Amino acid sequence: MRNWQTAAPQWIARIHGEMPEATPAELRKALRAAASDFHCGTSWGKKVWAKHCRVYLARMAGRGDFRADGKETVWPADIVFPWRGESGA
Repeated sequence: MRNWQTAAPQWIARIHGEMPEATPAELRKALRAAASDFHCGTSWGKKVWAKHCRVYLARMAGRGDFRADGKETVWPADIVFPWRGESGA
């Protein structure tokens, strides 16, 4: 049985290793091209792949978390998360 959660970062690392000088846009295209090979059409594989790709691309771009439509998550000024502290994490 496949462990999707550990396999996805390994696949992403392999793809990044094949093109270390790529821009985030080029990496996004490469990840999308490799998606079907990873998830083989399974719904759970698609969800896991999308999740790990979003996290990876957010880290590569040096930006915050991203929504499903690719836009950066920005909270309105009136929404406060006091339990997060000063770090914002």
